[in-house]
Amino acid sequence: MKQKWSKERIVETIQELRKKNIDISASNISKNYIPLFTAACSGRYFSSWANAVKTAGIDYEQILGAGKNRRREKLTKWSKELILEELQRLESQSLLTTYRNKLSLYSAARREFGSWKQALETVGYRLTKGSHKNSNQIFRSEGLSNGGKN
Repeated sequence: MKQKWSKERIVETIQELRKKNIDISASNISKNYIPLFTAACSGRYFSSWANAVKTAGIDYEQILGAGKNRRREKLTKWSKELILEELQRLESQSLLTTYRNKLSLYSAARREFGSWKQALETVGYRLTKGSHKNSNQIFRSEGLSNGGKN
């Protein structure tokens, strides 16, 4: 049975979710509460999730700030030393898909070393760019068995 939405019902649902300490960020609601998100964002009701949240009496900037903090926490758990340890532990083939499978490691490595290539070179890998999409390769550099440590 299709859910009947109204502005009042949308606002009440958002307030209920908030009282239950459920993450009411647009990314979470759009994935886990699709009918609510779709209704709220429709031109018939609020035209955007931010407008719906504001109408529910919730500071949307606070919601955005909480999301930024969660993302920052995911990144900051990686110290330079932990990044190096993980890169040394992984096989060269799995390093090629790190940006997909271990996004937090990839992002932290880029943040700490300036680029993914530089992070790989620090632990003794060499990234070669192929001539077509998905043809990159990663090799162990000769003579750098100490993981870039002096």
